[in-house]
Amino acid sequence: MTKVLVQKESDIAKILISNEEGKYNLVNIKFMHNFIDSLRMLDSNKEVRFVIIRGINNFGAGADIGELRRASDNREYATNFFSTMFEMFRTLLNLSKITIVNVEGIAYGASMEILLATDFVIASKNSKFAVPGGKIGVFPPVMLTLGKYRLGWNNVLKMAFLGRELNAEEARQIGLVYEITENFEETNTNLIRELKQIAPSSLSMMRKILFTENEKELEKAFQELIDQVLTEDARTGVISFLTKTKPKWAIL
Repeated sequence: MTKVLVQKESDIAKILISNEEGKYNLVNIKFMHNFIDSLRMLDSNKEVRFVIIRGINNFGAGADIGELRRASDNREYATNFFSTMFEMFRTLLNLSKITIVNVEGIAYGASMEILLATDFVIASKNSKFAVPGGKIGVFPPVMLTLGKYRLGWNNVLKMAFLGRELNAEEARQIGLVYEITENFEETNTNLIRELKQIAPSSLSMMRKILFTENEKELEKAFQELIDQVLTEDARTGVISFLTKTKPKWAIL
């Protein structure tokens, strides 16, 4: 089970994402509700200025395939699942705090897309990034909307259309990763020290201008994803992933 723990020290809060069973962190309904609640709690805390989000041992493997399987057969569940996911991203986009993400290990699918709705991504050398949803018949809505502004058109094609995985240096080169580090605490401290030289109201307003214009486009993409997950291609892709077989796509 993927858990969310909040820690706070002065004007810095940490959201720690972990799985006690030693498995990959997953984006499922329960995680999303806990994550949203944590973000809202911190957003309402006037003392907090910076939020560090970190996955322990891995940042995350994306959407829970079991819940995707259920969504592919049930429109009501699909609507609930992806509406909750949109709300998670909407909450991130509208956060009034500066967000720093620490990534070690993998950041795939919806887990990786969280990075696109945050400000600074600090990664370890062993981190890997991918949004391979097309390989199971769905698509990465945040990459296709926010990604084209943050990373550029060709990099979206590379990651979304081709499903390619990037290592930390490749992710840094395209602008997904801000800095590669061997010491998260030191890098976080240095970055926050530099950010504190900027007026707090200026930082909040700059963040608002950068992110909030994309909300309507993102909502439309999630609405289309609800329809996509109910297609034969999505059912085929999810089942093939679960059975570790090669999908046989329907002919358009």
